[in-house]
Amino acid sequence: MKLSHAPIAALLAAACAQLVPPAAHAGTETWRCGSTYTDQPCQGGKAIALDDARDATQKREADGATREAMAAADRLQRERVRLESAQARRAPALIDNKPLNAKPDSSQGPGVAQKKKKSKKESDYFSAHDPVATAKKKAAKAGSKSAAKN
Repeated sequence: MKLSHAPIAALLAAACAQLVPPAAHAGTETWRCGSTYTDQPCQGGKAIALDDARDATQKREADGATREAMAAADRLQRERVRLESAQARRAPALIDNKPLNAKPDSSQGPGVAQKKKKSKKESDYFSAHDPVATAKKKAAKAGSKSAAKN
């Protein structure tokens, strides 16, 4: 059973972002220092004003979604651990790499008949051709040879 963890990871990331208390509630400011954010002032950093414009209902819904995502993550982790432990108890599978319809070779003994190889060397490259045009060309060549003999 293959499980996709990408949607759940996205939900968890969004849920964790909701759990982080905004700077306005913590009583501190948030500073942007280059490409990072921190609650400590830094050299050349800019203070950023944050406000949480959500009402109590929206916050409860976000908290509920976070709890659901965490429960789903716990379930998936338990399922993964269970599957991994079940797989660890199994013996490793050995796969034979011999083809099912193995052709006889000379090592099987003298009584085994082998096909003769083609005398014409096959090209390593594919070449497309028109079978009708080839037949016409052969007929024309045969006609010219018979006319030359007469």
